[in-house]
Amino acid sequence: MRRSAPAPQLAKAGLEVLGQGVTEGLPSYARAFQAVVNVEVAPRAIVTCSAPGASAEADRLWLDHARTAAVIDDEDCFLVRGADRGWVRVRRTAHTAHTALSAALVPGAGSVVIAMSPDGRRLCALTEEDDDYWIVVHRFEDCAVTRGVPA
Repeated sequence: MRRSAPAPQLAKAGLEVLGQGVTEGLPSYARAFQAVVNVEVAPRAIVTCSAPGASAEADRLWLDHARTAAVIDDEDCFLVRGADRGWVRVRRTAHTAHTALSAALVPGAGSVVIAMSPDGRRLCALTEEDDDYWIVVHRFEDCAVTRGVPA
């Protein structure tokens, strides 16, 4: 992966913005990006982009891994990068059958959308790598968040 994606198209991905400027005590977006984009990253799942229904399958796998890794809280909330590259609190919207995180990817290899748990300890990213979607999960072992994230 060579470049960062611009701010996700949150509504298109089925997400509702709940809070802007959520940064205190959280890993920076740059640190999260580095955890996803480095030569040692091993994806938890891979979906070939040219496969029938690839984006829907990538979205399903991302949601499964994000839930398993406790990136999404009990209220269906998590953090994503906002327009200023800081974290924004979002919630999966009730009117969508599923969160289509792939809709926030910029076409072309190298795009990434990172979702981080509200406490900043875990992330689950959906990336486009050459001809594949990758689902990457990471835990910040040294993260000691002491403050809650505002709603």
